[in-house]
Amino acid sequence: MTAHIRPTNFAAITSGILSVLGAPHVPPSQLEGSGAKAAFLGFPFDGANAAIERPGSANGPRGLRIASNMCFPWSFEWDIDLFEAFGLVDCGDSPLAIGNAVRTHELVQHEIDTILAAGAIPITVGGDHSVCVPGARALSEHLGPDKKMGYLHLDAHLDAGEEIGGEFQTNCSGLVRAGDLPNVDHKNIVAIGARGTINVPDWWTAVRNRNIAVYTMRDIRNNDFETILNEALDRAWDGVDGVYVSFDTDVIDSAYAPGTTGPEPAGFTGPEIIRLGQMIGERGLSAVDNCELAPIYDPSGITARLVWEVLSQMLYAHAKYNLPI
Repeated sequence: MTAHIRPTNFAAITSGILSVLGAPHVPPSQLEGSGAKAAFLGFPFDGANAAIERPGSANGPRGLRIASNMCFPWSFEWDIDLFEAFGLVDCGDSPLAIGNAVRTHELVQHEIDTILAAGAIPITVGGDHSVCVPGARALSEHLGPDKKMGYLHLDAHLDAGEEIGGEFQTNCSGLVRAGDLPNVDHKNIVAIGARGTINVPDWWTAVRNRNIAVYTMRDIRNNDFETILNEALDRAWDGVDGVYVSFDTDVIDSAYAPGTTGPEPAGFTGPEIIRLGQMIGERGLSAVDNCELAPIYDPSGITARLVWEVLSQMLYAHAKYNLPI
C-alpha cells in the first residue's frame, strides 16, 4: 500500500479522490493486514437529531476531509508524520438505512467493529451525536466483559435523555447509553464543557442520579485550566483498558466554531480545545468520534479546519507518547 495519495505532500483540494489528508481509501473489510493503526470513517447521517438543533451535520465528513487537505501529514512541532506513524487510511463512509436510526447504528457499528478487529483506532466523523451510541458499544464489545471502559463526552450539552419521543438512540442520549454498557462504571463517565440553555432539567437529574462527573465551562474557567482538565481525564482513564472519546463540535465557543448544529457561546477557545486534544492523545486513544460539524453554516471553513486540528493533535500526541517512533 502506498504511503499516501499525495506523494509530494502538496495539498490537492481541487483534484483527485477526496479522502482525509489524501490517505488511501481502504474499506474496513480490507483493513486486516494493511498495517493501518488509525482509520477514518464517515457517518453522514443526521436522522437521529431529536433536539431543537439545526440539521446539516450529514455533510460533516466531507467538510472534514476538505479541511484536512489544506494540511500536510507531517508536523514540524512534533516531528511526526501521520502516515509514517499510523499508516493512516480513510475507510470512506458507513452505509446508512435512511429514516431508520437503529438500523443505521447497527451498520456503522459493524464498520467500527471491523476497524477495531484489524487493530486500528477508529476515528468516526459525523453526523449527529447519536454516532457515539454505536461507537461506544463497538469499543465496549471489542474490549470484552473482562475489561473496563471509560467514556469521555466533550459537549456543550449533557445528552442524558433516557428517551425522546419513545426513541432511545438519539443525539441526546450518549451519556446514558454509555452508562448502560456492561463494562462501563459510571465513575469513569466524564462530561466536559457543558453550558448554556439547550439543556433540560431531566438531563441534569439523570447525570446526578448516575454519579456522572460533569465539568462545566464555569468549573473550567474558575480553576487552573490544566489542573482541572487533568482531574477530569484522570477520572475517565482511571483503572480502565480503553476510553471512548466523543468530541462534539459545539463544545467549542461558537465564535471559533460557527459551523455546528448546536452553537453555544462561552465554550473552549481554539487554542484551548487544541490543548485538550493533545492532553487526550497523550493518555492514549482507543476510539474517537467527532460529530455535529455542519459546514453549511460556515462558508469560511474555519470550523472544519479547527476540528481537523484537534483530531490531528490527538493523533500526534498519541504517537509521541504511546507508539514506538
